[in-house]
Order: sequence, then C-alpha cells, then structure tokens
Amino acid sequence: MKHPPTSHDVERMRLALAHARRGSPAPNPHVGAAIVRDGEVLGVGHHERAGGSHAEVAALADAGCDVRGATLYVTLEPCNHHGRTPPCCDAILRAGFARVVVGCRDVNPAVAGRGVERLRAAGVEVTLGVCEDEAFALVSEWVRTMREAV
Repeated sequence: MKHPPTSHDVERMRLALAHARRGSPAPNPHVGAAIVRDGEVLGVGHHERAGGSHAEVAALADAGCDVRGATLYVTLEPCNHHGRTPPCCDAILRAGFARVVVGCRDVNPAVAGRGVERLRAAGVEVTLGVCEDEAFALVSEWVRTMREAV
C-alpha cells in the first residue's frame, strides 16, 4: 500500500534535516536520517565526515535495536554503490525497513535514482520529495560540484 506524505512525514524529515546540518562531510554532502516506528523516534544520525558512516548507518547504530518494519527518513537518496563505505541500500534492506522517505534524489551519476529503484524492487515502499526544497538546499554546493565534474 502506498502512502502519500503526511504532516508526520514533514515533521520527521525536518528532524533528519536538523541532523544533516551537523558534521563536516566535505567533499561529501550533508545528509541526515531518522528512524521512526509507531510514532517513536528510535534513532537519528548524520554523515559526520568523509569516509565515515553515512547517515542511514549512523541512525541504525543510534537506534541499537531491531528496526524491522520501521520507517527511515533520509534527506538524500540512499547510495547503492561501493565508495569508501558499503552501499546504504544494503544496510537498509538488511535492517528490514518497511518504508523509506527521501528528501531529494541524489544527482551523483553513481546513484541517480538507482538507490530508490533498488529499494522499490526489494519491496520497500519509497516516498520521494518530502521537504525537497530544504533537502536540496542542504546539498546544493555538493550538487554544483557534481555537475561541474560531469
């Protein structure tokens, strides 16, 4: 069953956005995440530094519990490729999230919609574009750098 974004989605995405503003991940983008089940925030995280855990993995570590069936709010589309860290999609699928709410798509050619596609293909419900303008503004410098590199 597909759910349209709700006021709770906006509230939880704003929590993820607040966490995304932390850290110094340059040259990587600022990304935040929040894990919620039955209205309770189980964990939050952000991408602290380049080469370190991505926001999704940091939020899972913060939760420290079984998050199966929960919703993950993440400000930027989860990665589905190997870089300095394993793909976040792998961690998301292992954790058993029922739903992933994404602020904005990743323009990185290594991701570019493939994270969302992989999650959906695995049966995870994905909602895109919640607080999209705020999420995109947070990564705008990184997006500019990505586009200049192409």
